[in-house]
Amino acid sequence: MKFSTFGAALLPFIASTAGAVQLDPNDEASIKAAARSYAYGLMELYKNNATGTAEQDIGVWPQPHYWWEGGAAWGGMIEYSMFSGDSSHVKALQQALTANYGPSNDFILSYRKGQTGNDDQLFWALAVMSALEYQFPDADSAPADYLEVAVNAFNNVMGRWDTTTCGGGLKWQIYPENAYGYNYKNSISNGCAFALGARLARYTGNSTYSDWSEKIYDWTKSVGLITDIYEVFDGVDDKTNCAAVADKTQWTYNNAMFLHGSAFMYDVTNGASIWKERVSGFLSHAELLFFSAETKDNIMYEWACETGESGRTCNLDQQSFKAYLSRFMAQTAAVAPFTKDSINKYLTASAVGAAKSCSGGDNKATCGSKWYTGSWDGTSGVGQQLSALEVTKALLSLKQNIVPVKQGASEPKPTTTVTPKPSSTPAAKPTSAATSKPAESSKPAEVPSSSKAAPVNSATVPSTKEVVFTSAVVVSSTKSTAAAAVSTQKPAGSSAGVASSCLSRTTVTVTISKPSGVNTTCTPSTTLTVYVPPVTSAPVVPSGATTSAPVVPPVLTTLAPAAPSANVSVPANGSVPSSTAPAEFQGAASSIMVMGGSTLGAIAVAMVAGLL
Repeated sequence: MKFSTFGAALLPFIASTAGAVQLDPNDEASIKAAARSYAYGLMELYKNNATGTAEQDIGVWPQPHYWWEGGAAWGGMIEYSMFSGDSSHVKALQQALTANYGPSNDFILSYRKGQTGNDDQLFWALAVMSALEYQFPDADSAPADYLEVAVNAFNNVMGRWDTTTCGGGLKWQIYPENAYGYNYKNSISNGCAFALGARLARYTGNSTYSDWSEKIYDWTKSVGLITDIYEVFDGVDDKTNCAAVADKTQWTYNNAMFLHGSAFMYDVTNGASIWKERVSGFLSHAELLFFSAETKDNIMYEWACETGESGRTCNLDQQSFKAYLSRFMAQTAAVAPFTKDSINKYLTASAVGAAKSCSGGDNKATCGSKWYTGSWDGTSGVGQQLSALEVTKALLSLKQNIVPVKQGASEPKPTTTVTPKPSSTPAAKPTSAATSKPAESSKPAEVPSSSKAAPVNSATVPSTKEVVFTSAVVVSSTKSTAAAAVSTQKPAGSSAGVASSCLSRTTVTVTISKPSGVNTTCTPSTTLTVYVPPVTSAPVVPSGATTSAPVVPPVLTTLAPAAPSANVSVPANGSVPSSTAPAEFQGAASSIMVMGGSTLGAIAVAMVAGLL
């Protein structure tokens, strides 16, 4: 992997002096420069990699953001790092991921119980899946490799497939105590699982995952969440046995999950016509609903809340939804190439619009929400910055023709010289292991408190691990209960050494060489618990006749309730999510300062002027 150095550090400053992010969608260098500016602006908002950060806060955005959006953002940043060759954030990303692995090397953490829905976990798992498919370097002394974590997370979630109501499906919330969403089966939980299964099937060659994906898809359509014209509605109420759709809101990220999951199934099935039809259907509906040639110039927008026509405004979570449609449209084009020309058209227009919206704040490079206005709309925050990064990074991947790898392949397959290089340590194949018999508890586990307790685990302190990049920087790290500083520099060279959240005792050397030339109603008295082995095969797909209650994951601590996650719309139905959501967050990035006024900034201006 070829990493950028001093020149990259100047990019945010150059962009700010220009009055807005400058983007030429036909120039790969310009796309990279814009993406670096967005990535830097995004990581400026991330504070939980500082020295002394409590372990349970690592990898999480500042409140009032919820846990899931950490995993969502890191997935985009992982892909950005690999496509661009920018190593500035690698160590921070590795630390953020591993700090959120649970004791069973999945994403079940007892102190996150109030925010752990099926969808929340799966956004983290999809980030790990991207690390696999684009061969992001393994984390220092990680307790498990990316494949093991992705498999464990999938198995954990699918262990809660609930046939006691609606003939199947995944609930939004996994703990009965989280009553605001325990009786809600939604598209995002099932869509994430569908997509993860399809991607695991393609990566590993194990058809059990694709069998699960087919079952999830069929169930989602059977209850009306997917229509014959490929609308994807938000959710159904299992208290009514899913007799009707409870919320018909259509969000970009729901479409995105079924779009790219179908594309991966198209690849897995060697171009089966049914999956080609489904890919085309979801893409056509996205074009109709989320891109309007007449009024939005083919620029992406969040139909349900962005224009004001529906009478609602986008909340904190929804500000980031365009990020996921952008990312997963690009992945769709990669594995279902018949879609590439259409997708390239929409991502190009959207990236150009996003660049024009990234002209706010004191630095004149802060990103807004509405890409079709031609200027900054006055909003800012994690979601806005991430969305601009994702659509621009997606365009970059199309320019490079990068295709996610399968297990055993040496590297992603671009046709340009900008090649993300793999870790020299390939991921191990999952071994076949049976899931142990569910254990019983005398009472349901209790809900955690909003003041997070430290996680409990008995793992030993890891040994040193080295990661060598092309700049010959050697990073050593050891485990501690509080975070050591992880620098997220202005887009430049490799990061400073830091402690990552790691639990195993290993010694590994990873070298990346420089390329040449450059849930349901439960019995009140019991809680079913499943313990997932460290590496397992996919769970067996149940037949339609089975009726098993979903499994509630084990918890290790007793804490008080935390606020529910808000990443789903609120249907007008008392048995589905409550309307008591937190106040809308207006944004944390209204004035991101990028080297402005500093001595270094003055030097940079002089240098740039000398080059003109």
